[in-house]
Amino acid sequence: MDIKNQDWPNLKMCRDYPILQKSFTIKEMDLYERQLKEYIEMDEITDTYLSDVPRIVCWYEGLINTEMLLMEMKDYVFL
Repeated sequence: MDIKNQDWPNLKMCRDYPILQKSFTIKEMDLYERQLKEYIEMDEITDTYLSDVPRIVCWYEGLINTEMLLMEMKDYVFL
């Protein structure tokens, strides 16, 4: 499957989307899209959620920049 033909609507709205497309696999992009969608659709953000916020949400909210996200995720192993 070609990553260019995939659709991640929430990620696609972000300024650095082309960088993400070049840096991550389809599986990783699918995971980030699911995490972002879950966050966006939350009615209330709980303390439990805040104790382990996905890094893609931190990036989306501007708490970390794209370069930092890429450096952190490079060391993360996806199962």
